[in-house]
Amino acid sequence: MADLTRAAGAPAGVSAEDLVAAIRVHVDRVHDAVRRIGCDPDAAVQVVEESAVDLVEVVAARPETVEDAVGWWFARARALGRRVATRSADLPLGGGVLAVDEDQEVLAEALEQLPERERVALLLRDSYDLPATSVGAALGTDADGAMELVGRARLAFLPLVDDEPAPAVPEHQADLGALARIGQGGQVAARDATVRRHALSCDGCRTATDAQQRAHLLLTGLTVVALPEADRIGVLARVEDQAFAALPSAASLVPLVEDEEYWDDDEDPRLFSPLLALLSLVVAVLLGLGLGLLLSRSGGVGSLLADEGRSPMDVELLEAPSPPPQVLVSPPVVQAPRPETTVFVIPPPPPPPPPPSPVEPTAVPAGDALALTVDPATGPNGAVVTVSGTGFTPGAQVTVDYLDPTGAATGSQTVVVADERGRFTSELTAQDPNNLPGDHVVRASDGTLTAEATYTAQA
Repeated sequence: MADLTRAAGAPAGVSAEDLVAAIRVHVDRVHDAVRRIGCDPDAAVQVVEESAVDLVEVVAARPETVEDAVGWWFARARALGRRVATRSADLPLGGGVLAVDEDQEVLAEALEQLPERERVALLLRDSYDLPATSVGAALGTDADGAMELVGRARLAFLPLVDDEPAPAVPEHQADLGALARIGQGGQVAARDATVRRHALSCDGCRTATDAQQRAHLLLTGLTVVALPEADRIGVLARVEDQAFAALPSAASLVPLVEDEEYWDDDEDPRLFSPLLALLSLVVAVLLGLGLGLLLSRSGGVGSLLADEGRSPMDVELLEAPSPPPQVLVSPPVVQAPRPETTVFVIPPPPPPPPPPSPVEPTAVPAGDALALTVDPATGPNGAVVTVSGTGFTPGAQVTVDYLDPTGAATGSQTVVVADERGRFTSELTAQDPNNLPGDHVVRASDGTLTAEATYTAQA
């Protein structure tokens, strides 16, 4: 985000208009996602509004924790939706002509059979066309990890649609994320060019890439379950009021930037711009040329004054006197004295100065101790907690995982970069799919240093 003037407590360069516009664009997709997680229509409306308000509050209070606002919103709605999800017999089908198509029901049934994390990955990337960075932010991983998950989910999705086994990815192909990106079509990125050339000559990789493309095209035709119009008006109005109360407007940002660009606190504003000075010079030259042309056609100054009724004597007085004749004078010849020869002796160089005495090195204060804290340290399953770490490698990428009481991974993860002092603060969803009560381990590692903290999940 641009580093612009901001109101107290608001993120730099983020206005209420910008955030409300993004919420209006994605509100139907968020509603569709929570419906397909398993929320009934009433609970879905409540989750959409509550997660949107949470987005406004965190952007206003802690903007440094929101690297991707859209991805953060989907992650928050996903966490809230899983708390109130109930598996119902009604499939979430959108409105319109496509909703009654049998293919829509087939796609919805196939998505229902996938694990929740893979289902969300396909919806965000293929059905909602979100970038990989937003998908990763919503799933607690990075862009490459998100595309790896999308590639696996597509291969698991196809057999549920056409009752044919999914093609196997060759063992020599270790980059399933590249095949997933290539399968989306469009221009191939430079990083995937080598994989693309190999897939053209390898039957196994080409088959896997075609399967990625087929699953992507099928999911792009999924109809989004839009927020009911009666609920949309109320939800957007309340979220907009919250945004304008917490964030500055766009109009309050732009004039401050213009003042900083064109004015200086120590100098008075300029009265004339360079363009105005140049225009004045051009006008003066044109006026001089026009006056000279007029005098030449009228016979000079004498004719012009004669036309005005003046005498030749007046003309002679007005005309400028001729300059005196110039006399060329030769410069005088200067006799330089003969140079005298002088003999001098160069003394030997002085001995080098003694080396400086060694300087005792200044002690460098030690960095922060390696530590990890979770706030709050106890709460319900699925709560969003704040994880803070110190003593990690400065500038390193730190992966934070949420483990169940047995030490097994729950799939809840986030990635953050430590600052120059080895510190970081991030949010993590304490979601255990098995809903096991008791102490869960929050582990942070940058590849070299690892720290752990405990979150007690209440039954």
